[in-house]
Amino acid sequence: MSRLDQTARRLSKSGTSLYALLELKMGAPPEDIKKAYRKLALQYHPDKNPGNSQAAEFFKEINTAHAILSDPTKRKIYDQHGSLGIYLYDHFGEEGVRYYFIVHSCWFKTLVILCCLLTCCCCCCSFCLCCGRVAPPPEETNIKYENVYSQPSKTQKKDMLGI
Repeated sequence: MSRLDQTARRLSKSGTSLYALLELKMGAPPEDIKKAYRKLALQYHPDKNPGNSQAAEFFKEINTAHAILSDPTKRKIYDQHGSLGIYLYDHFGEEGVRYYFIVHSCWFKTLVILCCLLTCCCCCCSFCLCCGRVAPPPEETNIKYENVYSQPSKTQKKDMLGI
């Protein structure tokens, strides 16, 4: 087994780079991905390496890499965002990946902070940042409900009906 250097394989934030796993350069055409997958799959197939648990694990990684890189949508997301993008795609779909990275971008965070500073209020207007005052609690209404559970008398019924 031609072991790749561990530092070369760890290009992604979690795990190894899928391109390095298949011994390809980033942006390789789909035909090259298919050829590299077939070559490595034949070499590390568990039936050809009985009792070798490392070969079986490597075979699983190769299958995962091929599944991601052969799908155009997943490959595009992987090329842009790495394995975190694939994780988000599996759980939230393509739109979820886009929204996640928009919300976590530096520009979005700057915009939110700027809006808070320009409006001078934050935390649902319970604390004003410009004057440092805390909003007073809402006034409690002391409405007394009398005879809510009792039925009106006959005279009260006549008054309500206008008789």
